[in-house]
Amino acid sequence: MRALLIGKATPGAARLSRLLRERGWQVDALAALPPVSRPDVRRADVVVLPDDALTLRDRLGRARRIFAGALVVTLAAEHADRAAALALGADDQVDAALPGDLVVDRLLALLRLKRQGPRLAYALDDLTVDVRQRRVRRAGRDILLSSREFQLLVLLLQAEGAVVPRSAILDRLWAGDLDVADNAVDALASRLRRRLDGPGQPRLLHTLRGAGYCLLSAVVEAQAAA
Repeated sequence: MRALLIGKATPGAARLSRLLRERGWQVDALAALPPVSRPDVRRADVVVLPDDALTLRDRLGRARRIFAGALVVTLAAEHADRAAALALGADDQVDAALPGDLVVDRLLALLRLKRQGPRLAYALDDLTVDVRQRRVRRAGRDILLSSREFQLLVLLLQAEGAVVPRSAILDRLWAGDLDVADNAVDALASRLRRRLDGPGQPRLLHTLRGAGYCLLSAVVEAQAAA
C-alpha cells in the first residue's frame, strides 16, 4: 500500500505517517500536489490532503484527476469540519489522534469499499441478498428491512468480513447529518441483528467493542473456535 501526504509537515501528518509505516505501507510526502505530467508520483492508494477550507475544493478536484481510483481523504485539523470535507468531495476525514489500529483499519475498510464494483447479489451461509430487488432471505424466510437497515447490511457484506468502524457507518448512512450520535449506529445494528437471526440460528452480525461491526460466516467462526 502506498500513501501520499500532501502539504506542510504537522504533528498529525507525522503521526499518520508513522502509523502507516509501522503497518508496512510506503509513505511519501509532497509539499503540494504534483502536476499531471509527472507519472512517477501519480500512483497512490491513499492521498491525504490538509483540511484547508479555502483551497480544499480545488485540491480535491485536482487530486481526483491526478490519482484516478485512489482514496482521497483530508487530515483533520484542530477544528476540522468532517461534514464540510465530505460535502466538498472527500472520501473521508482522517483524525490521526485516534488509536492507531482504528485509523489504519478505517482506511483499509474504505479502500476496499471504494475499489469494489457494484454487486447485485450477496450470499453468506444461508443468507441471500438481492440488491436490485431489495430482497433479503435467510434459510428460506423473507426478511423485511427498513431502507437504512438494508444499507447497513449491504455495507457490511461489501466489507467481506472486515470490521467497518462506527464512524464509517455514520458517514455513509447519515452523511452530513451532524445531529446523529454514535449510539444511532448501535441501535441500527441491534435492529438489523434481531431481524437477521431467527430462533436457533447462529449469529452473523458481530460487534467488536470500541471498533465497529462485521458480518462473519458462522461456519468460519466455528472452525476458528475449534
